[in-house]
Parts: sequence; structure tokens; C-alpha cells
Amino acid sequence: MPRRRLLIFAKLPEPGRVKTRLIPRLGSDGAALLYEAFLDDTIALCRGVRGVGLEVWGAGGGSAPEDERRGAAYFHRRHPGLRFRDQVGADLGGRLRGALETAFGEGCDDVVVTGSDHPTLPMAYVRRAFTALTATEVVVGPSADGGYYLIGLRRQTWPKAAGLFTDVPWSTPEVLAVTRERARGLGLRYVELPEWYDVDDPSDLPRLGRDADAGSHTARALVRLAAGDETGHGLRGTGDDPR
Repeated sequence: MPRRRLLIFAKLPEPGRVKTRLIPRLGSDGAALLYEAFLDDTIALCRGVRGVGLEVWGAGGGSAPEDERRGAAYFHRRHPGLRFRDQVGADLGGRLRGALETAFGEGCDDVVVTGSDHPTLPMAYVRRAFTALTATEVVVGPSADGGYYLIGLRRQTWPKAAGLFTDVPWSTPEVLAVTRERARGLGLRYVELPEWYDVDDPSDLPRLGRDADAGSHTARALVRLAAGDETGHGLRGTGDDPR
């Protein structure tokens, strides 16, 4: 198993439960359709990073075992061979700590976690994260909204670096600033990658349309949405091959 691991934090693309701020513009089905395209493009991007073990850490529609099974079945069907694991924790910080604890406990030296809200992220940024970890202890990819699209750690930082994920005001513009301050307070060597953007609000859609590669799942989803097609995403059994 590779000693470097790349974890994608994702959600099950169910209408009404993902991209909720896009629902007024796209409808719940349309927002789920677009998010599913984000997932497909993010996984394709991460598959292009060589020499790392790739995993999807999914959050289903709820905490019940049947919700977890449904999430695993969805990812296994749509992305055969890709390892899926369940997120566990009371908040995002707890879920990040749990995933990192698992990876380091299984012998990984370097672990990078990214999300699924930035389908146009340049693959070079993910590669640079692993390169940076050869010389530093923490690498962060800052988002334009004050959060981060990626965080990476070296094994020797753990468990001290778990403090980066405790008492953080998640989903606010203060996340990045708190993380910077926390890293300094913990004495961790820290570097940042170039800034990128998440797609959360309708105001993000014009830039997404300009940046999305013509052949990407995201670009195709945008075309379908522009044509008024807000149905047929994978949870309804289109059988589309995302690869």
C-alpha cells in the first residue's frame, strides 16, 4: 500500500441534501446533478496523482447503518475499485481527525485531504501538496471564501496536529485564519498553496462555466441544466459511466 494517501471528503448526491445554496437557482434535482458531476471530476482529477493511495470518505444521508450502506453502494457502483470509507464524527473537525488518525494508524507517512466542491481545481495543486510535505509539516490550500480546499499533514505531526481541527468555526470565513494561528501555536511548520475557489453559491456559477473543461462532467452537467434537464442523475439509475 502506498505510504502517501489522498482522501476525498464527499457526500451522497441526494436532492435536497447537497449544494443547498444552489437550490433556489437550480432546484434540488439540478443541484444534486451538478454535485454528482463535481464528484466525478474530483475523482478523475485525483486518480491522476501518481504514487498515492486514493480513498473516498463519504457522508451519507444520515447516521443509520442503512444510510451508510447506501452511500457505499452508490460509490462502489459509480466508481468500481475505488476504496470507500464512512466519515465518523460529530462535526467536520471530528471527521477529519478520524480519517487522519486512521490513515496514520495504517502506516501512511503523508496524508492529504481534499473536498468535492472545487471541480476545476488544477491537479498541479494536489501534486504540489505532496511535494511540500517533503519539507514542511502542514500544507493548506486556501479557498477564496476563507476556508480551505485541501489540507495535508506528515505522520510525525500526529497527534499534536489534531489540534488543528478542534474548536474551529466550520463553514465560516474564519476557518483559514484560525488554522493559520493554530498551526503557529502548535509549533508546526506550515505552507500554503495558491488560492482556489469552492462552488457554493449561484454567484460562483459564471466562473465555474468559464473554467470547466469542455469534456468534463461538470461542463456537461451545466449544459444539461441550461437546457432545463434537472433529472437523471446517478441516484436514479442512469447507468452513466463517469469515467
